[in-house]
Amino acid sequence: IPVENPAIEIFQKVVENSQYGPLAAKAQYKLGLVLKSLQEFYEAEDAFNKVVTNYPDSEWAAAAKFQIASCRASLSRGPDYDQVASKEAKDKFEEFVRAHPDAALSKEAEKNIEFLSEKEAESNYAIALFYEKQKNYKSAEIYYNTIVDNNPRSIWAAKALDRLKIMESLRK
Repeated sequence: IPVENPAIEIFQKVVENSQYGPLAAKAQYKLGLVLKSLQEFYEAEDAFNKVVTNYPDSEWAAAAKFQIASCRASLSRGPDYDQVASKEAKDKFEEFVRAHPDAALSKEAEKNIEFLSEKEAESNYAIALFYEKQKNYKSAEIYYNTIVDNNPRSIWAAKALDRLKIMESLRK
């Protein structure tokens, strides 16, 4: 099978031929980066997972954990917003920040957490509106309250509070 990108083949060969050699962890990590740049996020995530699993003590393991979260985040930003991928990405970024609070990538991870939280709130708001339009007020309330509880500083929390007040006034 011909490989579209020769870098993929080169990195795979380095890892294959010298699995425990000094360049293996770096080659495995770089393979992940190439796949990620080609938007092959599942394959990239798999490559980064191999860095963490096969070379946990290497200098590339922490960066690979960040890249795993980044791949999850990229999957969650696709045309069909995937709440599960988004939640997994957020969890992985939070785990990275806890494990590596001083790492340069932690600031970027925190920005990603904020972005993913905002997307989650926006998605919950859309679900709540859907339920509200269906006159399923209990379900709408649950989603609006989830936004307020989990994302209190979000613009979606203010909107959710407004909708809750409107629904409350309709009951009177």
